[in-house]
Order: sequence, then C-alpha cells, then structure tokens
Amino acid sequence: MRGTTMKWSWAAGLVTSSMLVGVAPALADDAEVQYRMCLVHKQASRWEQAAEACREATRLRPTHANAHFTLASVLRQMGRLEDALTSFREAARLEPNNGNAHGMIGALLIRLRRYEEAIEPLRRACELQPDETTNWSNLGTVYRRLNRLEEASTTFESGLRRNPDDLGLLNNFAVVLRQRRMNEQAIILLQQALERNPDQGELHLNLAIALRGASRHEDAIPHYAKALELGQRGGGILFDLAICYEQVGQYDLAIETYERYMREVQSRDPAAAQRARDSVQRLRDRM
Repeated sequence: MRGTTMKWSWAAGLVTSSMLVGVAPALADDAEVQYRMCLVHKQASRWEQAAEACREATRLRPTHANAHFTLASVLRQMGRLEDALTSFREAARLEPNNGNAHGMIGALLIRLRRYEEAIEPLRRACELQPDETTNWSNLGTVYRRLNRLEEASTTFESGLRRNPDDLGLLNNFAVVLRQRRMNEQAIILLQQALERNPDQGELHLNLAIALRGASRHEDAIPHYAKALELGQRGGGILFDLAICYEQVGQYDLAIETYERYMREVQSRDPAAAQRARDSVQRLRDRM
C-alpha cells in the first residue's frame, strides 16, 4: 500500500512538472528586452530612443552582436558615421562570418572617403555573401576611385558571373572599361544588356558615351536621344549630343541642341553656357 502511494505521488509530481514546462512563458533577459525596445523605436524612426535602448542592451550584454549591429544602423541614420563604424566593427568582431557587418563597414568607409581601408572588409563581405551585388559594386567602386582599374574590372566581372543581369554592376563595369579606353568592349557589354533591358536610360547613356569615345558619333546619337527620352538628366548629355550632331554635319540640329543646353545651364554655369554659345557662333559662321 505504501509502495502504491509513493508511485502515485511521484507520477503526480511528474505530470505537474510537465504541465509547468509546457505553459511557462520564455522570459527574455534584460538585455533582450532593451534590444526589442530598440527595434520598436527604430521602426518608428525614433532614433535617439532607439540608440539609447541599444546602448543599454550592449551594456547589459556586451556580446549581443545584433544589438551592436542595430545600434550601428541607427547611428548611421543619425549621421554619426564614426560611431556607427565602431559599432559595425564590434558586430563583425563578435560574428566574424557576418557578411552584412563587413559590407556595412566597407560602405561606411566609402562614405568617409577612406577607400584603402574599405578594401579588406568589402573583400570579406564578397567572400561571405557572393550573391550580394552591393558588395561587389562597392568593392569595384573603391578600386575605380583608387585608379586600380584592372582590379575594378576583375571585381565587376566576378560580381556579374554571380548576377549577370544586375544593371548596377553592368553600368559600373562599362564605366571602368571606358576609363581604360576599352570602348569597343564596353559597347558590346552595353548592347547585350540593352537587348534584355531596352528601356533603361542609364544603359543608353553609357552606350552613347562609349560610342562617342570610339568616334562612332552617328551611332551614339539615337542612344543620347533615348536616354533623354527616358528621363536621364544633366547638361552634359545635351552638350555631348550637340557635338555628335556637329561631327556628322547636322549643323541645324547641333545649333538647336547647343541652344537648349545654354538655356539649361545659363543660371548655374555661365562659363559652360558661353562655350556652347561660342560653338553656335562657329557653326553659323560655317553655314
């Protein structure tokens, strides 16, 4: 009898414990509570409160990598780039395989114009996230700004092998090819891209510039015109188009385009407007 009672009491206790385990809420620690508050404030664009909550989360748990990363994102939104860089670096130190953290370090260093420093974190980001086009684009841009054009070309090619239809990588690669005076290669690349994306104004503009660089002025004209039609802006487009008209002997269209250019830039760049005016006068004298 006594044995039966003991067995019943043990079983009852086991059932009670199981029930407690099943219904007890999973309580977050204080650091996690602060981190969640940070996310709420961040979602509502309450940047100061978000930063304060994230700082408290990292104080309570210095190894909270997500809190460091989110704090960095908030500080970046607040324009506090150096502080954001410190927090992104701490997130990357705590999670060395966090490609987002390495990529953000590189992106911030680009904004700070610290291009040499940006190379290593961006290389690491590309290794960790080979399908993320932003990292390839940023790394290639760093090389281009450092005038390391062969490395820029290699980087953009590597990114395009992973993401062959990415317009940003295509355009950036074409720019580098033009800088290397490899206009024909740029032309082939951009023509192939336009076959897939015929309504991309930036592709038409880059192709027009490459064609003009190769002295193929007649071929460049329709792409300048299409780029303007698709909303590409900038006085330089009109000036270059006018030059192309002039080069192929269409002087009336050249004059008309130079005059349009003058109207657009007169107030902000009188010297550029005067250059166009001189070109118009030269053409009128020739006609």
